[in-house]
Amino acid sequence: MNAPQMDHRELSHKIVLATAILERERLIGPFGHPSLRVPRSDLIAILGHTGDHVRALAQSTVDDVVLIDLDGNVIAGDADPPGERYIHTEIYRSRPDVGAVVHAHPMGCIAFSIAGVAIRPIWHLCTLFAAGIPIHESSVQIDNPELGRCVAATLGKCKAVLLKGHGVAVTGSTIEEATVSAVNLERSARLQLMVESIGTAHEIPRSELTEDLLTIGLTADEYANAQWGYWVEEMR
Repeated sequence: MNAPQMDHRELSHKIVLATAILERERLIGPFGHPSLRVPRSDLIAILGHTGDHVRALAQSTVDDVVLIDLDGNVIAGDADPPGERYIHTEIYRSRPDVGAVVHAHPMGCIAFSIAGVAIRPIWHLCTLFAAGIPIHESSVQIDNPELGRCVAATLGKCKAVLLKGHGVAVTGSTIEEATVSAVNLERSARLQLMVESIGTAHEIPRSELTEDLLTIGLTADEYANAQWGYWVEEMR
């Protein structure tokens, strides 16, 4: 397969920005990784394996990003791909609509996965998951294609999947959307834990959501790009 005519460094820079945002929010580190599908291809830009390096993920550079195919083989880049790349490859293989995936280990989401309790749409910036978030009933490392296919099967058509006692995989049409959604999902999980310690967590009714499950009045651009842009500016 010929690599598409695409600026690899530009794509890698987006992965670096997503990595910095996710680490700042304590969703990843030292493990975890964002990825994006190279437009009009079956290639994936993904943060390489960093677990052997004692440094903050926020110090990642474009040289830490690799290009892999759907079988997990490195096409470009000098870093090793992450062992759990098959979470990403098999989701992309089964979901042509997905343009980006974040695999993270946020404590709030993990708590819900262990308890088997649903994270509910109670926060106006996290209603995209109102259709539900399935729980994958295994905490093992997803280090081969078969395990990746199992995760993709559990995800189905949903926007995220909880990995019991392990973490989460969040999808988006873009890396901006996937990153923002991963952060908002964890914030909403923690908000639900807070609310349920003092009372009842009431869901935002479907009548107040659009067909895309955004709260009425909030556009997709505002949801993803406004938050992403703000967080990138904060890190300058």
